Amino acid sequence: MWPWANQSILPELSRDSLAVREWAEANGHHGLTEASQKADESVAATLVAIAMRVTRATGFYRGPSGSGYTVMTFGPVTLTAADGTTSTFAIDLQ
Repeated sequence: MWPWANQSILPELSRDSLAVREWAEANGHHGLTEASQKADESVAATLVAIAMRVTRATGFYRGPSGSGYTVMTFGPVTLTAADGTTSTFAIDLQ
């Protein structure tokens, strides 16, 4: 299920999935506008690639979730050391 269709996911955590749905609607890929779909690993990998391209994400995490998997995309990553200093890892896709 796409995060935009899942009431238990906070809106700020489903922003990128909404961008994918809007891109799909604008470009005639109506299969990506449905709340959920069955997907094997190959299809899931394609969906992740599309989401990363549309949202300009720089990475993703895939973890188990019940009988399926949860996939999260992300952009820059900020690490905070024990002393409070931070460093940010970002990839420029341009």
